[in-house]
Amino acid sequence: MQTQTIVTKPSELWFFVADDCESDQMPERIPLTPPFRIGRREGCDLCLASQNVSGLHAEVLEEEEGELWLYDLNSTNGTFHNEQRIRERIRLRENDTVLFGNCRFTVELQSHSRVRRPMATLENGAPEIAPETPEEKFQRLLDSGATPFFQPIYDISGAIRQCIGYEVLGRSRMFGLNTPDEMFAAALEFEKEAKLSRVLRQRGIEAAEAGLPGDLMLFVNTHLTELESGDLKDSLNEIRESFPDRDIVLEVPELILNSPDSFIEIRKLLLDLDILLAIHDFGAGQIRLSELSEMAPDIVKFDSALIQGIDKASSKRRRLVSAMTKMVRELGITAMAEYIEYSSEHQVLKQLGIQYAQGFHYGRPVDINEISSENKSETKEETTSPPTVQAARHRERSNQGVLDGLKKVERAEQKSNNQQREIRDADWLLKQSGDCYTIQLTMSSQESRAMKFVAEQAELGNYAVYRKRGRMNDWYVVVFGIYEDRGTAKANSVTMKSEGVSPWIRTLSTVHTEIRATADVT
Repeated sequence: MQTQTIVTKPSELWFFVADDCESDQMPERIPLTPPFRIGRREGCDLCLASQNVSGLHAEVLEEEEGELWLYDLNSTNGTFHNEQRIRERIRLRENDTVLFGNCRFTVELQSHSRVRRPMATLENGAPEIAPETPEEKFQRLLDSGATPFFQPIYDISGAIRQCIGYEVLGRSRMFGLNTPDEMFAAALEFEKEAKLSRVLRQRGIEAAEAGLPGDLMLFVNTHLTELESGDLKDSLNEIRESFPDRDIVLEVPELILNSPDSFIEIRKLLLDLDILLAIHDFGAGQIRLSELSEMAPDIVKFDSALIQGIDKASSKRRRLVSAMTKMVRELGITAMAEYIEYSSEHQVLKQLGIQYAQGFHYGRPVDINEISSENKSETKEETTSPPTVQAARHRERSNQGVLDGLKKVERAEQKSNNQQREIRDADWLLKQSGDCYTIQLTMSSQESRAMKFVAEQAELGNYAVYRKRGRMNDWYVVVFGIYEDRGTAKANSVTMKSEGVSPWIRTLSTVHTEIRATADVT
């Protein structure tokens, strides 16, 4: 009996193959999945960090089934197809060449059919190419796709501002994984946020050692899962052993102040390794100036909602920032601002006493190869930088951001329907599966303050308060909700953060351990 061959309709895979590109990190073959945008702007499907490429340079669209057309989006330096600058749309064909700035690509087409034939392959046909799975794509990101970018940080307290360091920012040119948000969303699916955070940090420091002067500080980040799992200690020990002379600053979110014991452990580790500590997003939730003297970070980075639009902000917000800055500096802590877009913002923040500053006004995140030696000392005349889309959106919210957050308690007290707010205890938490997640909202050394905090919350649902044994004091921890996966918990935490709370997603198994440890002691 003759074997029957079943063939489906052929499908086509289109690629850009990099022939000549300024970046060594550019993947050799980039799949084209329309709509496909090319440009220097973060979030483009093909992000080219070249000054000759416009923010939004060109686009590939599928006009008819199987036909790809290339459009130039009014780029400054033009889009070239087979050495000719295109004026109208042009259809892409196999072996065409395209040029964006100084980056040249060849168009490649792979046609294949899905074939089922026992012990045989299609005659005169290409083998079937299995599509890349999400897990394989994420592994490729870890292996080679993630690229460190560097944004300068300036000391603006003197007569001449001076570059004192760079922050390491994770980027990628892989489709759908360009930004940190996209990368960590993919990592969340495989519970590898800590692994990705470690890779980005390590790769950034390695690049900096090869391309940055040794007297510049390097600001690196960590993910909350690293803090919870204990992986951070091993990573930082390895970094300090490999790079003993580099001045390093570790940034942690403000919400770590909700867990004083964890903070103390990290602070001791950093002191032992001679690594500075910075708290970012400071002021996003509950303002904790009273706790700073005990926890003694080296730097605090004020939350963007406090900083952006400060040049047009009300006198009340300016006085708030001024008071916070003065108190921080009196504690011997460096006050820092980020997301600064305009010269006018820079001038106001300098008058308010901010010492370190970061933002597009001083320099955009760039590949290590684009960092010029002139960034060591900046003396150029102040100019107004054009706003980005993100900055414009922040500016629209700036009139309501921080001040609305400070009025959260007043709004909550006006809510009359509190019948659906349930306050649970430790026993209720122990009955929940340890594989689930909860959102930690705050901690207090006084039970009455923890209960008052719950009463003031606008969100309805299941709150729980449990006692945790600390080194010196007992702490009353407030958590909210039970979630089967971290993604759902994260989505709910976004709403709570907008209400002025600093949420921290935690595994219930860790919470159970804290509850049982306290019970054993007592």
